[in-house]
Amino acid sequence: MAILRRVLKGLGYTTVVGLPTSAGIWYGAIASEDQQSCTRTVLGNVPVMLEGGLLRASRPAISGLLVGIDYKYSLWGMDDQSEEYQEVISTVHQRTAERLLDVCLENGGLYIKFGQGLVSMNHVLPKEYSETLKVLQDQALKRTRKDEVEQIFMQDFQKSHKEMFTEFSEEPIAAASLAQVFKAKTQDGQEVAVKVQYIDLRDRFESDVTTMDSVLNMIQIIHPQFAFKWVLKELKGTLENELDFLKEAKNSEQCAKELSKFSCLYVPKVHYESTSHRVLTTEFIHGVKVTESDIIKSDGMSLTDIDTNLLRVFSEQIFHTGFVHADPHPGNILIRKVGGKAQIVLLDHGLYERLPANERSALCGLWVAVVQNDYPSMKRYGKELNVDDYRLFAMALTQRYIKPTKEELEKDVLAQFMDKKGPKKFDRKAFNNLPEDQKEKIRESIREFHDRMFDVFQKMPSRMMLIMRNLNQIRSIIKDHNTGVERYREMARVAVSGRLGGGVRGFAAQLAFDMRLTWDWLKMSMIKFGMSVALRLGYLPPEMLAQMEETT
Repeated sequence: MAILRRVLKGLGYTTVVGLPTSAGIWYGAIASEDQQSCTRTVLGNVPVMLEGGLLRASRPAISGLLVGIDYKYSLWGMDDQSEEYQEVISTVHQRTAERLLDVCLENGGLYIKFGQGLVSMNHVLPKEYSETLKVLQDQALKRTRKDEVEQIFMQDFQKSHKEMFTEFSEEPIAAASLAQVFKAKTQDGQEVAVKVQYIDLRDRFESDVTTMDSVLNMIQIIHPQFAFKWVLKELKGTLENELDFLKEAKNSEQCAKELSKFSCLYVPKVHYESTSHRVLTTEFIHGVKVTESDIIKSDGMSLTDIDTNLLRVFSEQIFHTGFVHADPHPGNILIRKVGGKAQIVLLDHGLYERLPANERSALCGLWVAVVQNDYPSMKRYGKELNVDDYRLFAMALTQRYIKPTKEELEKDVLAQFMDKKGPKKFDRKAFNNLPEDQKEKIRESIREFHDRMFDVFQKMPSRMMLIMRNLNQIRSIIKDHNTGVERYREMARVAVSGRLGGGVRGFAAQLAFDMRLTWDWLKMSMIKFGMSVALRLGYLPPEMLAQMEETT
């Protein structure tokens, strides 16, 4: 027993004295400035983290430590250009994504919303993250108490929901990560949709966000190459705005006012007498989801008109008004028939992005420069958006392949598989028969392409992230409709409006621009046809399939 007591005493002494001493030596003599900054942030965050509860804070903190250690030691001493490194880091990405998923599901609340935000950044983050976390897209919270809705109404209006409305559905008609939506009737008989926030989200906001910030800092201390703190910075502001339903009400009014010239669009009116920071009441709209193609067509509405109008409406926001709905997923877009035509009903105005005039002008200029094949202008407008690799940025923005300049031709990975007629004949067998050094050169080119793209997304204005999200969601809707409406052409027409002047000269310039668009459409149609044949016949190496589909 005496020996055991001495051992335990020694361990206690080591823990109490040795660990802090070692940490102090590491901080003062070994840690980089970034690691020191991260350490100070974590220590300063502890009191706020604990406000949300010890267990709630410890789950992500422990997972964060495990993630940092996993990245650090799984990749220790490996050449980041080797094939083995790519295989190992993919495995680590997968383990990390699974840990993130577990924490999001365990803690719920804002953690689920944070996970959904990561999914929407699939063009920046590793694919293992988005693939694993996408199950959170359909994840909704559950009320912690049966009387939670009544409690929120009593706190915000000093009346119960049953007193304020003549009818109020027992069960929600829709649910999401932040709130549930109920159908109700006002005292004067109007049908309304009532969105009620989960009761503790606003109270836990600071502690949850602070904990997430600490976790990302801890990971970066252990594995400095893990530089994803900026992701939380982007998501924090959007989460804060989405939690304030009064802001959402004002957003919807501004959207309706700025887009009032579009008869094809409708924004439900707000009932302010029954709206607060946690409750939003709007008129109830009878419509179908934009993805319910069969119902829309059976009711005599045109999917082609819907897709064209979607593009015109959102292009107007991006290029002209600068007040952009940043979450136009299918659940937020209804279609109803008005006057024999389809009308778009836009819901959920909690997430908006404001584009300043200089960025809108640069985006317009860049889009027009792509159409006109004007590389100097692409470069100039890219620079205005803080992007040096203007060609890759333009490809990400327009979702089109833009051929490289002569200087870029040799190092461009996509150009290696394209010629004037489209994709070159290059099947899997041909790839496997290449000498190992040539195969490695192709793999390295593909890795370099992804690194360049990642660099573009980090350097461009942070507002562009939500714009990209907007464009990707609209593109996905149009793709599912299979109408053949080309996003690039419709958006180009909106981008160019007002930039070519008036009179005879302006008319001639507009005509020339439209002719160029038509020629470009014919050319891209031929390339896409050739590419579709090439993909079916396996004329591309496995590594190129996904990339080709994304950039043509």
